[in-house]
Amino acid sequence: MNSNAQAFNLRHQRLWLMPQKAIYWQKKKILLVADLHIGKSGHFRKSGVAVPQEVAQSNLNKLNDIIELTEPEHLIILGDLFHSDINNEWKQFIEWRKNKRQLEVSLVIGNHDILETQNYHQGLINVFKKLSIDPFLFVHDINALNNHDKNTFALSGHIHPAVQLKGRGRQAMKLPCFYFGKKYGVLPAFGGFIGTHVIEPTEDNDIFMIADSKIISQNELKP
Repeated sequence: MNSNAQAFNLRHQRLWLMPQKAIYWQKKKILLVADLHIGKSGHFRKSGVAVPQEVAQSNLNKLNDIIELTEPEHLIILGDLFHSDINNEWKQFIEWRKNKRQLEVSLVIGNHDILETQNYHQGLINVFKKLSIDPFLFVHDINALNNHDKNTFALSGHIHPAVQLKGRGRQAMKLPCFYFGKKYGVLPAFGGFIGTHVIEPTEDNDIFMIADSKIISQNELKP
């Protein structure tokens, strides 16, 4: 396991929080990511915004690297795999998927996942509205989830959480983070060229920030 990964025990399960913005559930050999937004750069280029074409390939390269590192049997994507309509970046993903046929891939549908079901099946992707693997419930948007079994802990994406650190004067730094509350957790957005939403954690939350390819617990910053 990557020496920069942070072990985190949740519901009697050891999770590895990865600086690549992913979680590896070692016992189940499951890799969790959220909000890849593949195709977003192409969507913006189509609208006249000069976004480098390398952004999409960079996401797939990063995904490749972490799969080689953790060797999972199952990749679960917590929504927003693809950003919008089909474009060349979807075709890149399909080619990438052909080289990973031994890996089971499941998608929990997010608000940006608007492709036809047959397109996901073309990519050998299982599709779910929500997915339960005891003791966790995997969803995209925690805000769309009604009260769930108290014995399960929900893990989600969608929010693109980040924490803003304030220094002296007007200095500030915004860092993507993993968020864990009492009933649910939120993964940072995996994809590049994606904005973040600053959250306001409380004392009873567990927050792990990502900075310079390292995981930093909020507790480490307390005086």
